Amino acid sequence: MRIVKSLRKCKLNNKGLTLVELICAIAILSLVGTAVVGIVLVATNSYQRSVREIEVQQEAQFAANLIGDLLKDAKEEPTGTNPITIKKGTDVYAIEYKADTRTIWISENGGAKQLMAEHVNGIPTITHARVEGVEVGDNTYTIGINVNRDGAPNGLTVFNSNNARNQEAGSAIAVGEVSATIIGPSEMVLEPNQSRAIECAVVGITDQRINWNLTGNNDDNTVISGSSIFVAGGETSDTLYLTGNTAVTKSDGSPAGSTVIVVHVRRVTDMALTTQILSGSDKMGGAVYRIYANVSGMNLNKMATIETDYLSPYRVNWTYGATINGVETDWNTYFQVLGTHSGDGANENYCDIRLKNNLDVGQKVYVSATAMHPKGKYPGGSNANKSGLQYASISKTFSVEGESHLYNWEPGNFYRGSEYNQGTLEEDTVRQLIRAQYNLPNYEYLVVFKEVRYRERGSATWIPSNNNWILMSEGGNAIRISEDSWIFECDKDYDIEIRFGARTGDGRKYFPTSLPPSAYTITTGLEHAKLRFNVSSDKFNETGIYGYGPQTNPIKMSAGTSLKFNVNPDEKNKQAETGIRWERFNQSLIIKVQRLDGSTWKDVNLKYKQEQGDAEVRVNVDNPSHMAEMDTYDKAFTIYRKGTYRILVGIGSETGGHELKLRVYNEGARRFEDRNNMNYHLWNEATGEAIFYIKVE
Repeated sequence: MRIVKSLRKCKLNNKGLTLVELICAIAILSLVGTAVVGIVLVATNSYQRSVREIEVQQEAQFAANLIGDLLKDAKEEPTGTNPITIKKGTDVYAIEYKADTRTIWISENGGAKQLMAEHVNGIPTITHARVEGVEVGDNTYTIGINVNRDGAPNGLTVFNSNNARNQEAGSAIAVGEVSATIIGPSEMVLEPNQSRAIECAVVGITDQRINWNLTGNNDDNTVISGSSIFVAGGETSDTLYLTGNTAVTKSDGSPAGSTVIVVHVRRVTDMALTTQILSGSDKMGGAVYRIYANVSGMNLNKMATIETDYLSPYRVNWTYGATINGVETDWNTYFQVLGTHSGDGANENYCDIRLKNNLDVGQKVYVSATAMHPKGKYPGGSNANKSGLQYASISKTFSVEGESHLYNWEPGNFYRGSEYNQGTLEEDTVRQLIRAQYNLPNYEYLVVFKEVRYRERGSATWIPSNNNWILMSEGGNAIRISEDSWIFECDKDYDIEIRFGARTGDGRKYFPTSLPPSAYTITTGLEHAKLRFNVSSDKFNETGIYGYGPQTNPIKMSAGTSLKFNVNPDEKNKQAETGIRWERFNQSLIIKVQRLDGSTWKDVNLKYKQEQGDAEVRVNVDNPSHMAEMDTYDKAFTIYRKGTYRILVGIGSETGGHELKLRVYNEGARRFEDRNNMNYHLWNEATGEAIFYIKVE
């Protein structure tokens, strides 16, 4: 009970600090705070005193060194006290102290006085001296200068002495002169209509004046104004030179210090357009052109060591147009802009366009590129060069004009497994042209033929080789390689040529060479299959994903919900864009699902649900547990576990899809042969094609 009572008594004794205790605590804290503040103040004053001491020591040392240089060459004792006269050869120097300004001045042979030092307390002293432990002669002097800098703490005063020994009698006299160094940039980059301050400092003398001279310019409006340089808009010299000399000179009239700054002038002077046909036939619907704009000029690349405000001079602005018989019309009717690209080197600025239809006689489309650096500003108003002002106008134009052809090409019908004709041929016109060109009699029967050759893009070897061609068909207006289009593997890009001619009954072949080759030869191409999907889920609005969904912006969906996908059957030319008949793609789909485990992608066991509702497990890993299900009928995925996934897509029969065949041309037998069970893994880790990412939450 006593313990309990004691505890209760303690709990009730919550009175806190007394007034005496509080006053004592405040007093202790005050003493500690005062001590801390005192320590900080002492440290601060010590630091400031050290800085001032170094500064005044440098001032005194500099002045003493100048006087010492004169004494080294003197042949007589210095005379006088104020001024002090020192004779060096035939020259007489006077060193004078002005008490009212506390400065030391020097003059040569009675000429203009120049400032030597400031903050000096009294006349410099020059005395004979001997330095203990060092052998010296009678002509050794000690120069003493007392300097006190205004604002130095505690009236800090420094006395600086400098020993100087002059030459022995009869020896050569060394010339001692005032010297200085101009510190500043050795190079700079400027652009037309740009001004820039020349930021330099003079070290070694107090006079900071610099006289600048400009050379190398070929425009009189490129000038120096004060301590700035202005490059005129018409300046075409690639290199200018700025020579700077101190206003203070030596006894011989030369500057005490000098410098040269090299000015690199950046200027765009020209631009060239080059063109490449990426796919399709020139001037025909579906042809894809890449137009390169290569800017040239002076000092265009960034000089990283001296330049922090670089604006690329390689940028261009693209504009588009079309005409019919010279009259402007809506260019959107004739071609589509696929995209533009900007870069800082050769062939890095380009524009891709695709013709929507064949160009007929009188029709012209054009693409213009304007160099933006000479223009000064981009269309949005931001600066294209450093001044933001125009100094030139440089534009180039690429154009394509329609011409007569013996065929009509349908690029939207050309893809692997196409069920349509790829175009039509003016069969009668071909006969008439050949009969007239080769003077063939009317009774000579002519059969119009079509033939094709191809090569894998990047290869120089055509198939067939040795300028042989594969006969497509004879007679009729249709241009058709539909069934034989399976010669083009799904994971490769191809160049293709189709040409037309006529043969006689005895096998002689003729081509209408009175026309340009483009009139009777289709130059086209076929790219590897690029699969286009419609993807939808209850948490992801329907959208088109061309080839892949980026890992940085994955499709998001809930665990257990379905994600549907399919080729978009409504898009114009969609089969030509994907490069394969879409029904065949749906039937022959190869699917590989992977889940991100740490930093490693691991295969996921995929369960396939068939049309009848039963399920079949297709194992692509050893782990028997399934995380995902695929409905092959509805083309839908269901993923049951949260995480980050990716779907890799191919074509073939690997996972139960319909069989894809490849037709291989046998050159010896001159016929096609089927090769079955072809599988194409279209996913590409480097480009991200045929891979799209899903985040299941």
